[in-house]
Formats: sequence, C-alpha cells, structure tokens
Amino acid sequence: MAGGIAAQYPNGAEVVAAVNVLNYVAGQVGRTVQFGPDHGLGGAGSFKQLTDLVADMSAGKVAVLLVHGANPGHSLPAAFSQAHGHVGFKVSVSCYLDETAAASDLVLPDFHPLEQWNDSRPRAGVYALQQPVMQPVFPNTRHAGDVLLQVAGRTGAFKDYLQGRWQELHRRFGRGRSFEEFWDDALQHGGVYTDVPVQPVRLSPDVQRALAPAGGQPALGWQPSPAQPVLLVVPSGALHDGRGANKSWLQELPDPVSKITWHAWVEVHPDTAGRWGVVNGDFVLLKSPFGTVRAPVWTSPGIRRDVVAVPTGQGHKAYGRYATNRSFNAFELLGAAPATYGGRSFGVSVAVTTTGDHRFLASLEGDARELGEEIVRALPLAQASALKPGQRPFREEVVPRRAEGAMEGWAEAQRQKANLEYYAGEHPRWGMVIDLAKCTGCSACVTACYAENNIATVGEELMLRRRQMSWIRIERYWRPGAGAQGSGLQVAVTPMLCQQCTLAPCEPVCPVFAAYHTPDGLNGQVYNRCVGTRYCANNCPYKVRHFNWYDYAEPGGEWESWPDPLNMLLNPDVTVREKGVMEKCTFCVQRIRGAQNRARLEDRAVQDGEITPACAQACPSEAIVFGDLHDRNSRVARLARDPRGYHVLEELNTQPAITYLARVVDAGT
Repeated sequence: MAGGIAAQYPNGAEVVAAVNVLNYVAGQVGRTVQFGPDHGLGGAGSFKQLTDLVADMSAGKVAVLLVHGANPGHSLPAAFSQAHGHVGFKVSVSCYLDETAAASDLVLPDFHPLEQWNDSRPRAGVYALQQPVMQPVFPNTRHAGDVLLQVAGRTGAFKDYLQGRWQELHRRFGRGRSFEEFWDDALQHGGVYTDVPVQPVRLSPDVQRALAPAGGQPALGWQPSPAQPVLLVVPSGALHDGRGANKSWLQELPDPVSKITWHAWVEVHPDTAGRWGVVNGDFVLLKSPFGTVRAPVWTSPGIRRDVVAVPTGQGHKAYGRYATNRSFNAFELLGAAPATYGGRSFGVSVAVTTTGDHRFLASLEGDARELGEEIVRALPLAQASALKPGQRPFREEVVPRRAEGAMEGWAEAQRQKANLEYYAGEHPRWGMVIDLAKCTGCSACVTACYAENNIATVGEELMLRRRQMSWIRIERYWRPGAGAQGSGLQVAVTPMLCQQCTLAPCEPVCPVFAAYHTPDGLNGQVYNRCVGTRYCANNCPYKVRHFNWYDYAEPGGEWESWPDPLNMLLNPDVTVREKGVMEKCTFCVQRIRGAQNRARLEDRAVQDGEITPACAQACPSEAIVFGDLHDRNSRVARLARDPRGYHVLEELNTQPAITYLARVVDAGT
C-alpha cells in the first residue's frame, strides 16, 4: 500500500496511482486490495480548505473564529498565527491550553473524550458510538455540543440530540428491534457495523499519461543530493502531529526505530553524517525556505543518503507540563501552500549547517546488532512451509555453539531445590507465545503495560541515565538484506519481557527471598521484602528487571510520576512500588488471580482465553497469546508446539515460559 506517501511529495497522487497499478498487475486488486466508498475521507475537508480559511483570516474577512478539536497554531505555526491576529473574536473549545487556545479571546473548556457522548463515521459502513466512561474531572467543563445547542437556542442535552440522529440509523438497521434495544446493542458493541459492497475497478486507457511526470522534470522540483537533501517531516508513531505530546506515557515511549524518548531528532544516513563531520547528538541547523530549526543528529542506515527526516509532535509553545518548550517544531520547516492534489506536502529542500554543539540522546537503543545470539530468528517462506509438527529447525544450530555441560550441574541442583514436580501437578503453568511474523514493533504493548501496572515515567533527565522502568521493551536490530550483490537492509523487532523462567537465575541470588517461584510457575516478586541488592537484575540474562532509584510516588516530590489528577489513573489492583525496590513483568498477575477467584466462586475451572494480559489485549495484530501450557488443548500450548517456536537464549537452560515464533521472510528480500 502507498500509505502516507501522498502527503510526502508534490507528486503524491502519481505515487499512489503507481502503487495501485502494481497491485493490479500483481493480481492483488479484489483480494488483498479492495476499493469502495470512503465517506469519512470525503467529509473530512482538505488542507486547501484550511489554507483558504487562513487567507480569509489574513484579509479580515472572518469576524468570529471557532476552533474545536484542532491546534493549527502548532501544525501551521507561521501562517495561522499571523492570520489569527486579524480575526475580530477568537473562540477555542479545547480540553487543553494549547497554542491555539492560548491565543484566543475566549476559551471554553471541553470534556475529555473519555467524559463525553459522541459519534463518528471513521469509514464507510462503520457508525461509531462513544459513551462516557468516567465523570468529568474538572467542574467547569462542558460538552462542546451542549454549548452549541444552547447558543442555538435548542432545548435538551447533546445526548438527546445524539439519540435523535440515531433514530434514522434505527430505521435503516434496526431489524425489527425497538429503539432502546438497538441503542443498547450499539453501546455494547461501540457502534453499528455494516457490509460495504466492493467496487470493481479496471485500468484506465489513460494510465500511462497519469503516471508520466510533467515535462520530464523531477517531481520534487529539484535534484536532491547530500549537499541539498530532501527533508521529510514524518508523523510520530506515538505523538502523531503533537496531540499526544502532553502524555508522559507517550513521551517516554521509545520510538520504534530510533529508540529516542522525550525529544525530537533529525535522521541522517551514516555516510552523509560522515561527510558533514557529525555524530549522534551533534546539533545541525536545518534551513528551509519557510523556517529554521536546530536538531540533534541520529544516524540510521535505513534512510537514503540524500534524504533527512524529522518527526512531528514536539516543539509546543503551550500544551502542558510534559510538552511545553520541549525540542523543536518540525512544522516550522513546511510551507502553507497546498500541493497540486489539495493536500499538504511534507517534503522540502533544506540547507544543513553544523553548529559544533552536542547533546546526549535520550535513547534506549542497545547494540544495533545481535552479536550472534539470534535473538530474532527468521525462516525463508519455502522452509517454513515445509516444516512438520515436532520439527525444531533452530535447536541443532544454536545449542552446540556453547559448552553444553556448563549449566547442567547448576540446573540439576535447581530442579531439586525448586521441587519442580510440585509445579507440574494440579497447578497451571502460565505461558505466552509471541509471533514475530505478526509483530510490527508498534509498541502498543509497552504503553498498555504502563497503564495496567502503575509503571512510573521518570522523565528525560533519568532516561539519559538509562533509569527507565518499562517492564517490556521492543528491541530493534539491523540485518543485511538479500538484495542484488548483497545490498539492502532489514529491520528485525521483538518484544522482550520477563521470560518467567522455570530455572530462573534471578531467584537463587536474592538474599531475602523477595524473588521466588509461585506454584503456577511465575517468577514472583515480594515488594515489601525486597532490600534492593539488585543481585537479581545482575543475574538476569534478559535484563528485564528494573530498580526504583527514586520515590516516583511521593506527592510533590522531585520525581513524582503521578501529579494530581494523574493519580486517578492508578490501577487499584496493583501495588505502587517505592524507592529501593526491584520490579518486573508479572504476566499481569492481578488479572490471573482475579480470574481464578471468579472461577472458584462459580465452582468451575478457568477457561482458555479467559485471562488476557494488558500487552496481549492491546496488540493490534494479536501477536501475543497467553494461557496455560499444561492444558494441551489451549491455544497457547498449541502455538508453543509450532515448528517455528524457539526460546531466547535457550542454551542457558533457563526454560522460559515465553515461546517466540520465528519471522517468515521471502528469501529474495
């Protein structure tokens, strides 16, 4: 798919057309690629309409401006900010005091999306319905819909108006049910979902003319080179266009590729950086025809030598404690004129100047290579297709590389000490399977773990000292590709968390038995017994244990992670850890015990799939599966026996409860 390429280059429409032609030639249209109406896109407006509004504002044609759910003061900083001053009366309906709200004459505090009724139509066939999940936190806020209804002289609340609109959907999709039944069902399922007919397509006779560049000129208007590279402004995977910048969870979430947190950067190819005489952390000035920013360099072999890239999301002048005056605003490098297809061009020519200044990057990047450990394994498609049940293609290759008997004595002693027969009895053995063919490295599991388990955010200063607390991390490795003459590059990613080892090296070294083995096979941690020796972290080969160097829960403290009202998001089922305590992944033991208690009260066994850890619940590709490995018929047990399965560092004989399924790759990539 073309993805967001149309928003990157002036010839974006031609690029999308070329991708569609390739899909057609490959026979994917009608199979993996389908065409149909997109009413959500059609009703969303365009960048050209925004620039036309800015022109009218500058000309004094706008007397009253109402802005709701947008922050053009940040995303269109120069043009909109200048035009904003020519409007007679400016109103912002927002839950945050962002750049647009700060420059307005009247700010109407809006409900947070979690506090309000609303609906939407994200795509054809989907009518989404949203209900509040909490009471309003602040007393002086009002729903924007209620404000508009009152200004218009209408009676009733926005919810009543919303139900009135859904009467029409009830007439179309009610299927004989009363409106109350239809409404309750829509609330339960988050909306109404209908089938949309697929539109058949064929190649137009004018396809060659549509793909040909005008006059044979470069689509960018200039020939990029390392001396005058193309700069691409790319959306941040976590902060998006900046709307997520005031959330500490997202600021502390490492970028899936660079692993940088809390600040922006400019991505440069190592050869280009060498030509400029800069290294990671060196500041350069990026000057476009529209603005100049100062950015630290991060080198990456995954970018072209004549291209540099910066992420959006940072550089707010106003937006709250976690976003204001942090790094630079990438939108300042872009112009305000729409591209030929009506959208915004995110590609621009820049001049690069070195400054001689340097900073340390707040990056959690480890070694970019795997150092021969084969943490992320891959199988060619032909080999994976030929595998039979019971085959283990990796074991014979990996185990002999180390002294096979080096750990045997210790392992036997551990078996006797732990009395493993006790754990193999009536108790379950909780385990997990992670399919690397499905994992995209999006990091949704990381943030979900923060939310579920009350994990502290430590801030940029402590991230520079690598004091992160995340229980799960996404490891990223570069690999040489298999292109022509060995060219190309591949990226491999894997989630890494506590492996809940059967023979856990962390347990026997704890002098106070704070690290212990539970009857159902978990590596437990008793927080109020821990004295902080950190021997367990030193002995963990997976490096997934984290130490509380400061008291992140102290109200008003220097390192407070949950200032009011963020303390309302703490999970009451999970202990908030204090200074001097070691912590790690627990497989969301609070969910395990909750399900076991419910099953005991109902006099039944825990059902397969009844327990889902937060990481598995949040995974959009369902790459993570959890369950009882002792139940041979459970989904996790079946997947654990998959021929693609392997254990990370299995030669250490720690017997992890997590099985990884190898990536399946095309031998030609």
